[in-house]
Amino acid sequence: MKPKASRGIAIAAILAIFVATFASCVTLPRSGAHDPEANVPGAQALVSGEDDAVPLTLGTYTWSYMNGSERRIEELRQIDPQEWHADELAQVSVTAGSTVTVRFDEEPLWAYVRSWDEEELAAGSLADSPLLWRLRTPIDAAESVGDEVSSTFKDGALTFEVEPGRRYAISATYEQGFSGNDHIEYVFTVR
Repeated sequence: MKPKASRGIAIAAILAIFVATFASCVTLPRSGAHDPEANVPGAQALVSGEDDAVPLTLGTYTWSYMNGSERRIEELRQIDPQEWHADELAQVSVTAGSTVTVRFDEEPLWAYVRSWDEEELAAGSLADSPLLWRLRTPIDAAESVGDEVSSTFKDGALTFEVEPGRRYAISATYEQGFSGNDHIEYVFTVR
């Protein structure tokens, strides 16, 4: 009987190691993810004709800063913009063909925008489970880099037209980095 008990314990241990390894590979979005010392700049979307700007969801970034005399680089690796659930993102309400201006807390060197159809993203999900949503294959993510959106980057602000039912990701590059330029991604969806 001892060999069967030992085998059961060994199988349970292997299963536990497998589950722990698998769980550690899954990256989930984090709220309040950046260190306050890093001062990662945010961005806000202002719809033409509106007074209130909407703070955008902070996506993946690489940001460098000085902590006293020490150089620090902070990175946050998030899921790709098309893999978020719409209810996890900043929500901007517009009418068809509205213009949005994205203002940044710090002026980037340049910025551009791409977009996805929310219905297509929802149809492409594996299931409604947040865990399964994030387990889409890298091939699915690579095939869905988004549609380039015509935009104007002037005086540190990015202006473009938006449509309801689309998701937008802003990629901004800052002249900040110690090992190259810093990069920040901001994401929002339009209702």
